[in-house]
Amino acid sequence: MRRMQYSLLFVPIFALAAGCAVQQTTPEDVEESSEALSEGFSPAQMAVLSTLGPVPDELPVDTTNKYADSPAAAKLGQMIFFEKRLSGPILVPSSLGNVGEENKISCSDCHMPSTKWLYDVRSDNGGPIPNATALGAGWFIRNVSTLVNTVFYVNGHGRDAKHWRANEGFSDSEWFDAQAEPETNVIFNGSRLRLAHVIFDHYKKEYNQAFPEWPLPAALSNLTRFPANGSPFADVDNWNGMTAGDQDIVNRIFVNYGKAVEAYLRTLVSRNAPFDRFVEGCNDAISNSAKRGAKVFIGKGECVHCHNTPHFSDTDFHTIGMKVDLDLSPFSLLEDSGQDYSQFRICVDPPQSIFNVNGVYSDDRTTHRLDGFCESTIGPGRWRTRSLRHVAETGPYMRNGQMKTLEDVIDFYDRGGDPDGTFLGGAKDIHPLHLSANEKKDLKAFLQTLTGEAPPAERLVDTHKP
Repeated sequence: MRRMQYSLLFVPIFALAAGCAVQQTTPEDVEESSEALSEGFSPAQMAVLSTLGPVPDELPVDTTNKYADSPAAAKLGQMIFFEKRLSGPILVPSSLGNVGEENKISCSDCHMPSTKWLYDVRSDNGGPIPNATALGAGWFIRNVSTLVNTVFYVNGHGRDAKHWRANEGFSDSEWFDAQAEPETNVIFNGSRLRLAHVIFDHYKKEYNQAFPEWPLPAALSNLTRFPANGSPFADVDNWNGMTAGDQDIVNRIFVNYGKAVEAYLRTLVSRNAPFDRFVEGCNDAISNSAKRGAKVFIGKGECVHCHNTPHFSDTDFHTIGMKVDLDLSPFSLLEDSGQDYSQFRICVDPPQSIFNVNGVYSDDRTTHRLDGFCESTIGPGRWRTRSLRHVAETGPYMRNGQMKTLEDVIDFYDRGGDPDGTFLGGAKDIHPLHLSANEKKDLKAFLQTLTGEAPPAERLVDTHKP
């Protein structure tokens, strides 16, 4: 496993600060009070912990989307986030509607504002773990991740830092990633042309304000020239019957939809977790158990080797060796291979690869974000490190939701993953840790300190147009 190198320069950040918000004292904490003096951290440990918080004030840059921080684009993105008319026929009956019904699904139906963290508590797979995978137009193979703080999934710094999206690095930018849902049959079951018409019919003013360089052409009202539905994946004859120029008009609207969604997602930031207050000087912001758990996290548990930076993710890819259990997550996929498929989508597949950060729809085609990636050989079974921010609030866990509790996750890593030969992928990047029951308990207590304040309430309001 890779080892991180840390500076041992230490700033005394754990002195009590005036006005600190103190975590509520529990009976356990009272019993532990006599042990408090033994809970000190070495300068080396403090140096490591200081790299994990607080959440930075500045957001990562994305020069491939020059509208990323545009208020007008974020306004449109929020409207579209709640827009159901992008969705086509439902394939599986659910609380969203009956088979064949349209205009029933929006982003907000799986990334639910009512949860504050925009993840799924609606779907129910009928098995022992509700919400293991998402139910949109049909059953998806993945657990729904929180959207809060996803702006910080950046590997590196500056304009050349890599912005891998989703569990398998499905896209190389936030705006490219947002384009997947409308066209995926089991999510929205919609199409590019449907999306273009919804924006033209209902959001023309907001779109033109957000993207003045790309005003919507009046010709979009011509359904002979621009059919109501169609894409390279659905109603293909409609799509292929269009001229290359008209396809480009629709693709540009599709791209700008993604850029508006990215602008909205960049506003969904959570800060001021108890751990953040702790590293800023509030010694009592977390319990003694959580402090011991922090030592496990950066020490014996080896969690920090991958869950580092203030986002608690290196935004890199690893083989952890998880056997897909169809009893726990019946709609997941045994042959789901991870980053190697994403490489094909980003680099090779023409209907999709035209949207990568080096393509014609990128606002900065000169970054080095894809340097070496398309030429590399990627084996199966590599998955991006999940952030641990608000992890205590956003179960079930793992890419297919097959682990119900934090205890399940800790036990998985403690045993060093599943046995060789039972999972897709090569050598594992983890190994048995031999944590004691108390160390596991303390580690969970530490993870519970990573939940910050909810995103701004006004960003969770349905603003779509009737």
